[in-house]
This record gives sequence, C-alpha cells and structure tokens, in this order.
Amino acid sequence: MIAGQLAFLTETVDEPLENYHDTQRALHVESAVSYLDDELTVQRGTVGGRVPKEEENVSMDGHMIEIERDTRIRTVASEWIADVTGGGWIVADRTHAPRKRDEHLEVDWPFTEFVKRTGVEIKATVLSPAEFVRNQRDADRDYTIEMASREFNGDDVSIQWGQGAMKKDAIKSDVGVALTTLWNGEFVRLVVYGSGYFAIWEPADWSIETFARFVDEEIVPIAWVPETEEEEETEQGTLETERVEA
Repeated sequence: MIAGQLAFLTETVDEPLENYHDTQRALHVESAVSYLDDELTVQRGTVGGRVPKEEENVSMDGHMIEIERDTRIRTVASEWIADVTGGGWIVADRTHAPRKRDEHLEVDWPFTEFVKRTGVEIKATVLSPAEFVRNQRDADRDYTIEMASREFNGDDVSIQWGQGAMKKDAIKSDVGVALTTLWNGEFVRLVVYGSGYFAIWEPADWSIETFARFVDEEIVPIAWVPETEEEEETEQGTLETERVEA
C-alpha cells in the first residue's frame, strides 16, 4: 500500500532533494526516477525528526485525582514520495504537529523539513472525493464504490458500505470515498479523504513512477489549498471595499 497526506510547494525548485542529516533530523533520498516520458523526476525516501507529544500523568492526592499534562519531544520517521522540480507536490505517510520553533512555517511535520530543504513554502491540501468519482464517471471508466461518506447538518456524518454504497452517493461524498477504478489498463483500489489523505491499496507493487503519474493525473486535479481565516477576512474586506467604491 502507498498512502499519505498530500502537500503542495508554492513554487517548484530547480534541483531535486538531496540527502541531509544533523544531530536531530535527517532526510534520506532512496531513489529518483523519471516519469511522463522523462519530463519529470520523482523521488522517494525517508525523513526523521523530533516532534512534541503531550502525555497525561494521573496521580492520587488523598481522594482527589490529579492529572498533569506534560509535553515531551520524541523522534519519529516518515516515508515520502515527491516531485519538487516539476509537479510541485509531496506525499508523506505520517504527519505530526510541529515543534514550537517551527510553528511559524504553518504546516505539519515532516513538511516543515521540506520547507527548510527547498527554501519555499509548503501548504497542506484538502481533496474532493466527490470530484474524484465524477472524474471517473466522466472518463467513462469501469468503477465500483465500496464506501461513501458525507457530512450533513454541519455535524452529522453518513457512511454507506459495500452494496449500500451507491454511485449516486459517491458523487456527493465530501468526507471520503473508497472505490476500485480501471486506470491505465489496470484496476486500482483506493480510498480518498477530504482531509487530504489518500491510500492506494491495490496494486500493491506499483513503481514510484506509476504512482507519480497517478498523482499528477488523478489526485492533483482534485486537490487545493484551503484558505486560512486571515485570508478569508482579507478577501471579505476587499469585497466590501469594492462595493463601497462602486
């Protein structure tokens, strides 16, 4: 299985990623291959670093239960696949909240490490499960739905599984969808979540160049960077100013 969270570079870089390590973090490039008729380069590797983890310590003081929360720093690792020179994307199989000194980068670890290595901003994405399904339908592909989930009334989530998961439900899914679709001559079984996470269950033996092509053709078109509250306020202020001037 190949799975992870998708993030976009705000701009591509001229050179591929290189190996790097110091006493607290490391970036290892395991392989790099060309894809899409040798026009683009995709890399694969692992990244290690240190992230915070909040722990609860429960103790008794007489008849009183006391709970103390303590933040500890732990060492973690994540596998990644990325095209930073052409496609401008990174998929990391594990993410964590960053350390305080990296919070200004406004993205989770390990994307914080890629910001430092590339020198450009990196933004986490969200995905549209419904659009993914519609794209399969519009391409007249053979596909079947295994799970469709959507949010309604603001807080409630409905999930349909197996035979109860209909295509008409999947084309409205905003939380997640699992399906099998015929892509490039082979059946691909995967799950796509609105949070930005996706996983390829089958085929299990995909090369990274095939995975990169799938990301470019099928995942990137349904991904976007959500606006922050500050950006939404700025946009709203601009619209109000334009109305006043008009």
